[in-house]
Amino acid sequence: MQVETRLESSLHNRVYIIPDKDKNPSQVEHPWNIDVKSGYKPKFRLPKNTHIIKVFDQSGVEGRLLILGKPGAGKTTMLLELAKVLVQRAEQDLSEPVPILLSLSSWQNDQQSIADWIVEELNSGKSYKIRKYIAKQWLEEGEIIPLLDGLDELAALRQERCVQKLNQFLLPGNWSYPLVVCSRIEEYQLYSTQLALNTSVELQPFTEEKIQDYLRGTGNEKLWNSINNEQELRELAQTPFLLNIIVISCQKLSLEKWQKLKSLEERVNYLLSAYVEEMLARSYQGKRPSNEKTKQWLCWLALKMIDQNETEFFIEKMQPHCLKNNTQKRLFHFNVVLIVLLVFGLISERIHGLNVGIISAFLAGFIASLRTKRITPFESLTFSLQKLRYKLVMGLIFGLIGGLFVLLPGLLRNELQYGFGIQGGLITGSCVGLLSFLILGFSGCEITIRTKPNHGIKNSAQNAIIFSLIGSVVFGLTFVLLRLLKGQTAEPIVAILTGLINGVWVGMLGGSFPCIQHFILRLILYCNGHIPWNYASFLEYATDRLFLQRLGGGYRFIHDLLRQHFADNYR
Repeated sequence: MQVETRLESSLHNRVYIIPDKDKNPSQVEHPWNIDVKSGYKPKFRLPKNTHIIKVFDQSGVEGRLLILGKPGAGKTTMLLELAKVLVQRAEQDLSEPVPILLSLSSWQNDQQSIADWIVEELNSGKSYKIRKYIAKQWLEEGEIIPLLDGLDELAALRQERCVQKLNQFLLPGNWSYPLVVCSRIEEYQLYSTQLALNTSVELQPFTEEKIQDYLRGTGNEKLWNSINNEQELRELAQTPFLLNIIVISCQKLSLEKWQKLKSLEERVNYLLSAYVEEMLARSYQGKRPSNEKTKQWLCWLALKMIDQNETEFFIEKMQPHCLKNNTQKRLFHFNVVLIVLLVFGLISERIHGLNVGIISAFLAGFIASLRTKRITPFESLTFSLQKLRYKLVMGLIFGLIGGLFVLLPGLLRNELQYGFGIQGGLITGSCVGLLSFLILGFSGCEITIRTKPNHGIKNSAQNAIIFSLIGSVVFGLTFVLLRLLKGQTAEPIVAILTGLINGVWVGMLGGSFPCIQHFILRLILYCNGHIPWNYASFLEYATDRLFLQRLGGGYRFIHDLLRQHFADNYR
């Protein structure tokens, strides 16, 4: 699904032309001769319209391939075209390995092996969440084909270190299956270490014939004279991505302004600015934000993605580090702790009195303050018996705490029989322990695919409601039982109210806490003008404008050049 979606929203897919490819074995090292370069054969041009899968399947290549090209040359699109065919093969034959698209820009630990990184990425829950033991098994048995993009998006000093780690991964005995890597050719040629792959595919600039074919195919033949008469424009048109930009935004371009520009950077910036204005001017069915707000919000998003070295954005994965300064971060922590403090304080005050309410509030606030650094949604309700000992211990601990809170009013007044006494403490503690054990036993599905924006937070909220209802029933019945043990009448309204109040506490443990964190984070960002109130709706609008691509439940800019343009020009 991710492959199809990205191809459909790709500018290259408007009129997709496979650029000429030069197969160049001298760009890579053969795996059996890692220390010495070999295969200095002259480049040869592949026949016109040769699909990348034919190179991938070729004897001697064995699916171990490097794709090189300049920015905007179509490397990622070619990778997606390859992935599309490999997915079709896997659907038709279950014994075929499944392609996995990953971005090397997320490799952040220089000491981490590529195998461990792949397992971590498959488990991270960005596009899908796969249990580590399953991901590791797939890797060991060659059930997947890693398709690795974004090598050049790493910091310059780390790119060659990543190449070295990739070569360690590709050693005989470590990985003997297909693997494809994409990189910009300028950066790759600077490395003293070359990738130990079998061959490379280098995407060449469009020839004049290709440019004219493209213009003819899109009904823009008249543009050729303007492009041909300006050498700098003709040179930019040789890059497929920028040619798409020229075709789409031609009505916004002024040759008079163009001729006044002195540098390549200024010309590319001018092209992208014209593209942004053209796409914003197009009609849209539905409520749309102002153009200035759109630019401002996309600028913030681009800056944060660059700062965090991320190529994909998920609403539910927004973290407190998105906040601009320490004042905003302190405000976030304060509000999270305040809400938790009030909720737990009111619950305990209603049941046990003011003294216990105050103690409970400060204890809950202290625990909340320790957990405000990261937002971790409680996403699924699949019960797992793994690590049973740990969960039993944690359940007993929470049960002991719950029992002590029932006994606390009597202890504070030196009257052990005050409140519900020892019996109440044991029964309540047992209920708390059982519920805690059940909640801790729930974990993520073995394989989870994100298909909707903010999928994780929505699931976390649903699970909080489910656990709140369970807690309400259990604690309501517990209240009735305790009243009966003391020979008192169980008032239905009080029992229901007590159950609901305690159910809120259970829901906090079972998913509502990350929802509170997420809401406060979004509220602060909204109040400071960084994001709109309905973020998912805006991201869909930006996708419709062809600024972003939708990837299941996440988004990415259609090209790194456009992401950088928004980051640099609309602050």
